[in-house]
Amino acid sequence: MSDEPTVAVSPPNETAPAQPGHGTSLRASDEMIREALSEVYDPEIGIDVVSLGLVYGTAVDESGLLTVDMTLTSPYCPLASILQSQVHAVCAPLPGVENVRVNLVWDPPWDPRTMASDEVKLELGIY
Repeated sequence: MSDEPTVAVSPPNETAPAQPGHGTSLRASDEMIREALSEVYDPEIGIDVVSLGLVYGTAVDESGLLTVDMTLTSPYCPLASILQSQVHAVCAPLPGVENVRVNLVWDPPWDPRTMASDEVKLELGIY
C-alpha cells in the first residue's frame, strides 16, 4: 500500500473514454466518483466523507481499476471496514469501473480545520 495520494486521472466535469472491451464507452470522471462518494457517511460523525475532506484522490486506470485514496478521522477507527465496503458499493456501478481499491493513507493527517467543507466546519463548531 502506498502512502502517496493519487492524482485524479480525469479532470472534473469531463468523462474520459474507456478502453475497448470494458462494456461501456465512458469512464467515470473524478467529479462523478466524488459525487458517488458523497453518499458514504462516516458512521460516528454522520457527515459524508467528501465534505469531511477524507477523500484525497481518485484514479481509474486503463483496466477499469478505480483507486480511491482516502483517510479516516482516526487511524484507530473501528468502522474502517464498513467505510471501505460502502466506497465499493457506491463506486462499482460507475461507468468504466471494473474493480474498486480503497487505499487508506495517513499523510497528510486529517485536519477538519483545513480539509472539511465550510458547512462541515460550522456543523462541527470549527470557526
